[in-house]
Amino acid sequence: MIIFVVLFCLYHYGVVSVAIKKIGAKAGSRTRKLVWQYFFAAALAFIMAIVSGQLELSWSVAIVAAIGAANAFGCYCQWRAYDISLARAAVMSNLDDLIAVSLGYALLGELGVLTPTLLGGIVVSIISTAIFARSRYIRAAAEQSPGRLIGWVLGYSLIWGVAIFSMRLFSLQGMSVPTFVAAWYGGAWVGALLIFMAMGPGEAGLSLTSVQKGKILLLAVLIWTAQMYANWLRGQLPLTVLQPILLVAEMSLCALVGMIFFEETKKMSLQEIITIIVALMGVTIIAAISL
Repeated sequence: MIIFVVLFCLYHYGVVSVAIKKIGAKAGSRTRKLVWQYFFAAALAFIMAIVSGQLELSWSVAIVAAIGAANAFGCYCQWRAYDISLARAAVMSNLDDLIAVSLGYALLGELGVLTPTLLGGIVVSIISTAIFARSRYIRAAAEQSPGRLIGWVLGYSLIWGVAIFSMRLFSLQGMSVPTFVAAWYGGAWVGALLIFMAMGPGEAGLSLTSVQKGKILLLAVLIWTAQMYANWLRGQLPLTVLQPILLVAEMSLCALVGMIFFEETKKMSLQEIITIIVALMGVTIIAAISL
């Protein structure tokens, strides 16, 4: 199982993050791109669900669609945050994982999977991530006011904490991955249309060219496959085990991508490098015990 988690981290926080930053997050027709992204993703998801014979209709599916609609706003917030700084947004994105893990403890009985060693690995990972985020925050504050970035990060973190929990919940209830993803992106497309109307012509920008739509289609394929992968993983592993690993992966991989590919910040300090190493040690403990 560990190889699947590693591959997901590299794909989601590496490949997909670069595509989001380069294709979706850039200013100019942003909400229009959001609508097209979710139109393509919904079309792909419904085709997959129909072909696989796993398209279901129920009240649970309607709830997933509603969460997907809220996720569209979370995605818009992520794009705005990534447009400011992928690296700094990534290291501030701790809250969604903590919300998901807390809901797993409270509502899914996942507290029972904890052992003292596993708990130690989780604590090390979370504390290290918090220290790294604080270091990046202080550096950002010295360069420019980080308040606007924090607002966008909070916008998607609060939504995604509940969304991540829902993936695990409905998986345990037997909802298939194709059904969940079809409902998710169907709802997200409706949510994107509402955002498009609410944000007005300034964010809608000019109509997209065929080349731009082709790029958005590529982005839709990437997020759709990442979503199916994430759903499958959360059906296999407790949030208590998976989310601390993803938290550290997002912190380290996205920060590196932002600095290497987009030259967003100066080189890491020695303290930040040590913090990442310690966080990875915590993840190693979790993986060795649970995966």
